[in-house]
Amino acid sequence: MQYRAVGRHPGDVTVTSVTRDQAGGDAVASQSIRAPGKARRLSVRGPAGGITGRWVVYQLHWLLGITLGFVLALMGITGATMSFEDQIMRALSPGVITVAPREAPVLAPDALLARVREQRPDTRVEGVFLSARKDEAARVLFAGGVGGNRGERAYVDPYDGTALGRATGEEFFAFVRRLHRWLALPGNGDGIGRQITGAAVMALLFFCLSGLYLRWPRRPLKWRAWLALDTGAKGRAFLWSLHAVIGTWVLLVYLVIGLTGLWWSYDWYRDAAVQLLTGQPLPAREEGPKGGKDGRERGKNVAGPVSVDTAWAAFLAREGDHYAMALLTPPGKPGGPTRVRYRPLGAPADQAYDEMVLDTATGQVKSESHYADKALGAQLLAGVLTVHRGTYFGTGGAVVFMAAVGAMPLFTITGLLMYLDRRRKKKAVRLARGGAQNAATAASTTLTIAYASQTGTAEQLAWRTAGALRDGGLAPEVLPLAKLDPKTLRGRLLVVASTYGEGEPPDDARAFARKRMGRPADLAGVEFAVLALGDRQYETFCGFGRSLDRWLGASGATRLFEPVLVDDNNAEALHQWQEQLRSIGAGTAPDWAPDAYGRWRLVERRLLNPGSPGGPAYHLSLEPLDQPQPLWAAGDIAQILPGNDASAHHRDYSIASLPSSGRLDLLVRQQTRPDGTLGLGSGWLTDGVAVGEEVRMRLRPNPGFHAPAAAVPMILIGAGTGLAGLRGHLKHRQMLRQGDAWLLFGERHAATDAWHAEEIAAWQADGTLARVDLVYSRDGQGYVQDRLAAQADEVRAWVDRGAVLYVCGSLEGMAPGVDQALETILGRDRLDALTAEGRYRRDVY
Repeated sequence: MQYRAVGRHPGDVTVTSVTRDQAGGDAVASQSIRAPGKARRLSVRGPAGGITGRWVVYQLHWLLGITLGFVLALMGITGATMSFEDQIMRALSPGVITVAPREAPVLAPDALLARVREQRPDTRVEGVFLSARKDEAARVLFAGGVGGNRGERAYVDPYDGTALGRATGEEFFAFVRRLHRWLALPGNGDGIGRQITGAAVMALLFFCLSGLYLRWPRRPLKWRAWLALDTGAKGRAFLWSLHAVIGTWVLLVYLVIGLTGLWWSYDWYRDAAVQLLTGQPLPAREEGPKGGKDGRERGKNVAGPVSVDTAWAAFLAREGDHYAMALLTPPGKPGGPTRVRYRPLGAPADQAYDEMVLDTATGQVKSESHYADKALGAQLLAGVLTVHRGTYFGTGGAVVFMAAVGAMPLFTITGLLMYLDRRRKKKAVRLARGGAQNAATAASTTLTIAYASQTGTAEQLAWRTAGALRDGGLAPEVLPLAKLDPKTLRGRLLVVASTYGEGEPPDDARAFARKRMGRPADLAGVEFAVLALGDRQYETFCGFGRSLDRWLGASGATRLFEPVLVDDNNAEALHQWQEQLRSIGAGTAPDWAPDAYGRWRLVERRLLNPGSPGGPAYHLSLEPLDQPQPLWAAGDIAQILPGNDASAHHRDYSIASLPSSGRLDLLVRQQTRPDGTLGLGSGWLTDGVAVGEEVRMRLRPNPGFHAPAAAVPMILIGAGTGLAGLRGHLKHRQMLRQGDAWLLFGERHAATDAWHAEEIAAWQADGTLARVDLVYSRDGQGYVQDRLAAQADEVRAWVDRGAVLYVCGSLEGMAPGVDQALETILGRDRLDALTAEGRYRRDVY
């Protein structure tokens, strides 16, 4: 069932009523003290409007996710695989990467390289790694690295210069590296693959920032809002929790990975990073001798062997055994220097190298630089790979980075599943409405579906009915009951009708009930069935639907089957209707069960009327816990499940904000029962649940009270908590910069009940509100219907130039009074016409 706790018209009584919907959210009326604690509502439809920045960011987030997300997933898997490449290969390759230590001294570099050249005369040596450890093989680097990839390397016994063969896993990791850097596509590091992975890294940075923006809570210091994974959630809620919460866990890691990963993707980024972190442009790379493809001289060494023993001896004389690993690079051209990059013992990171440049012939030190002496920016650049892999932060950092990049497929999978779920739901809506509508264009249609709806539930079920029949090969025509002409009706008629209040028709069917149902029509030959929506708490449960069924029978039409009565969207009753439809040719469709409740947190509760003679009224704000920022339109409904009674049905409340604010706002008046206890829903929201605690809530579209499609004048009329529905519309018009609105709002005392006065003044100042009438009954100003009647000429003038009329508030006193005033001003026929055109819309309770 659908409930809402509300207040009555200001100045009527102190103890206010709570009203309740008879049609599962599709009809509204007021319930007085005779049935306290129950709520019901009604409204009319219109399209939503407005595109927010949050919506744009959200669309880009999932669009990039379903395109480049798969690339990032592959890069994550390959990156995690390479995280401990050296340790894995070392463990798998004893006798290749490691050697048995001996008492004999290791070979000097000249002798070692001479042995290598004897075994590999067709290659040019670019450098050799020499370790201070006695059990470590030397590694000789050959020319031929492409696009930032490593050139070929050989492991050599440092004691006799014997080539030790290839390490186990070397080819595998080389392939993984190509996948990681350019997807192993043709062109290596200079092909399209590098551009794709570069774009994916840019997308990763966008995902980090946009994800942070999309889930930013109003209270960012509440750590559970960021980091608590909801393991009890199911379905889409659980997928979102995995996606958002784990994404927060790895956010900083991904930012580091993305910002460093671009170093290998774009030259302009590398240049900019060097300029930013060091204040100097990127130095030109020294070119070695070239000959043939890939800078290699095939068949001979370019300048012949050059002795580096003198330079190496000079290095050892200065450093001794205080280094862990050294890369000795012979001169790139005759007479050039020898470079030694070495990692001192105890260096903080794998790439925390010092460098010494020596005269090759004399061993004289020409220059040297030390990692520890560099500024932080230069240190980061020198060890950019270690930062990228996490080893800059030690072994623990490497493990964290490996786990984070290994989790990248999780975001691709969860994002894709949520996208497919959204597509499935959109497809269901299209099949239910658009498809059925397109199929119903034939002039010979003999199957008609009519609906009488306020908030849209009956209309939605009518279109779902049409979709089911369409799947069975039928072509129904769908139309409002108000447009049904009994004189031309032929064939079969299916009616989906909600009940408003104690057996009354919804607004859009009032004229039909008054003009058509006063006497029987001639419907001989017509077959019919009725789906009636209501609430069993009322003596006249499904009263209007039952009246329609009796009138159709009295008019000579034949029942296809007995009316199906639905108590607040009861799944069993809806399933019964679906089964009956199959008996007349409908296809099979999923059950029409309502959506599950989401988890929200109450983040603000503020008393609006301290000292007021009326019941306390509160402004409440909530934020989602287990889903991205939900979307709703001005005029939609929040259905809240009271947490103080497990058997209680939900309550309905008009939403007083827009999604762009990041919050869902409500206006709730505290209700009091005759025995002095608080109303179930309003008492829990205003006094029971604590700020910061969880609230179960779901959103229900209320198309009957949505904003008009065009920028037309708007008269907004309400009292008490009815300001909630009007506030949403005023925020919507302000967002779209639409003015020409007139607000008439009533409460008790100006001194205590000037709700949201600053906002109203701001809307006047920026032109959103062209006119404001605030009416305070206890100050002797009457009620809003009185002010409306006094402004009859002005109301007619606004309506004549296309204004729409929106009414939100209590059915007891205010809404009937406003309706009577409008009938006096405009005439009942014109008011009915405005209702049929969607220009007179009510959300009353």
